[in-house]
Amino acid sequence: MIAIFRLGIAVIAVGLSLATLDARQRPADRQPAAAAVAPEVFCDTMQAGALCPTGTVSILKLSGPKVQQWLDAVGKYNAAVLSATQQLKADAKSVLTPAQIAELDRWMDKGINPEVNRILASRTTTQR
Repeated sequence: MIAIFRLGIAVIAVGLSLATLDARQRPADRQPAAAAVAPEVFCDTMQAGALCPTGTVSILKLSGPKVQQWLDAVGKYNAAVLSATQQLKADAKSVLTPAQIAELDRWMDKGINPEVNRILASRTTTQR
């Protein structure tokens, strides 16, 4: 009877050890895949539609003087996106209701860019 009890305790201890080991390994296995799925083309922390300068440099594999030229172009683009968004919101005040303005603000929210990045990552790249 004591031998069966000890065997049962040993089986439970081994089972808990294996379960703990498995739980520790699972998150590590999933993190690199999630990071690789959605490269940051559009910056997560910027205005909806704003390109991520350093992310796009890496994705486009730019080097040398082209990097600074690209960064300058992206800076101009992002400024134009911000300006156009501000102008749209100013123009919309005379056209839209407060509820419609809230919907427009939701469209322009900073949280949109990660979704666009996931969509881009899910599509196959074209041959260059």
